[in-house]
Amino acid sequence: MTTAGIILAAGKGMRMKSSLSKPLHKVAGVALVGHAVRIMRIAGVEDITVVVSSDIADSAELKDALLPNVSIAVQADQLGTADAMRSAKSTVMSADSVVVAPADMILVTDGIVEQMIKLHNESGSQATVLGAMVDDASGLGRIKLDDSGQPSAIVEDHEADDELLQSNLINTAWYCFDNRWIWDVLDSVEPADTGEVYLPRVIESASANGLARVVVSEDSETGMGVNDRIQLSKVEAVVRRRTNEAHMGSGVTFQDPATTYIDVDVTIGADTVIGAGSHIGTRSVIGTGVTIGPNTHITSSTIGDGASIDGARVFDSVVGAGASVGSNSLLRAGAELMPNAKVGNLAEIKNSVIGSGSHVSHFSYVGDATLGENVNIGAGTITCNYDGTDKHPTVIEDGALIGSSTMLVAPVTVGKAARTGAGSVVRNDVVAGDTVAGVPAKSIKSK
Repeated sequence: MTTAGIILAAGKGMRMKSSLSKPLHKVAGVALVGHAVRIMRIAGVEDITVVVSSDIADSAELKDALLPNVSIAVQADQLGTADAMRSAKSTVMSADSVVVAPADMILVTDGIVEQMIKLHNESGSQATVLGAMVDDASGLGRIKLDDSGQPSAIVEDHEADDELLQSNLINTAWYCFDNRWIWDVLDSVEPADTGEVYLPRVIESASANGLARVVVSEDSETGMGVNDRIQLSKVEAVVRRRTNEAHMGSGVTFQDPATTYIDVDVTIGADTVIGAGSHIGTRSVIGTGVTIGPNTHITSSTIGDGASIDGARVFDSVVGAGASVGSNSLLRAGAELMPNAKVGNLAEIKNSVIGSGSHVSHFSYVGDATLGENVNIGAGTITCNYDGTDKHPTVIEDGALIGSSTMLVAPVTVGKAARTGAGSVVRNDVVAGDTVAGVPAKSIKSK
């Protein structure tokens, strides 16, 4: 049987007190709606539609939040969750069943969603709801069970009687529906006094047919949602703890998990050691046997096997196998260290390739440059790549030695095995094997 997915993300989230729509607020580097998509994908749901309001439908933030091949539907008016689901009808009609979920209940695990889908399909259910046993159900909708232990209704807290208020079985708002049945039922649901049409009402119709089912999570965290900044921070803490524990279970060492932040879409190989106070941000891939930190920040970067990053900042860059980056250095905007390259302390690399075995010493700036193999850049060297209008390249070929505090005024090429004296200002190309020094630098090699 085929299963499609619909994620309801059109709510304004007024309690967030934010100009940013609630589904776009991030937890562990990924927007809430992105988490919901990831959960569905891992649970085996491939055909997913996200229902949003018109004001974010074309936003860059939404496109960045979603995984590839996710459809977007727009709820024109805020008329409740059932109406929001109807907005996605045309995108899911080919499936046998449809999973529907809110964007703000992201502590639901892919395993329990898989269980819900399996029960739904195997039992021939018309509607299956995912419930959670929580420690405190105050203010949350309860799942009312019939004598057979199946759901007969979902009742909001303010509408529940005293007996039901004693129950801690709450509705997570994750459902699985028979796709041939649900759409006619949605059309028959009576609107509330506000004019909104609420999705939980369909459980009563399925129950009347004896075809409503429930899957219950005993993990109270499953029932934690996000309605305000306080709840956002609590959910963030849970996601980060789960993420760290998953990596540790796969062979990664955390020197201090409490101060180590790993975004959920990060990949880390076994035998990597991560120091206290480090943050590895979204879309990063860390190899095996890597040493990181303490106080390292890596985002959208790839770190090769056996590399070492010591208290540095690495953004949108690649660090090759066995390469090293010293403390307080910055790699950004397309920096690439080839295998066994080395960057010292307090250096900055931008949009440059540092060849295999090459060294960039402390206090240096290398921008828009290409370094060959086994190049040595002395301390305090600067590639002067910007003339006030345009950026220009610097090329340093294999085996060249750049003396400390050299200024390389781009565009400029330093040939193979060439050398510059300390404190030189190099404005012209240096031919292979030559030695230059001075301000401006001139050839001083003995003939």
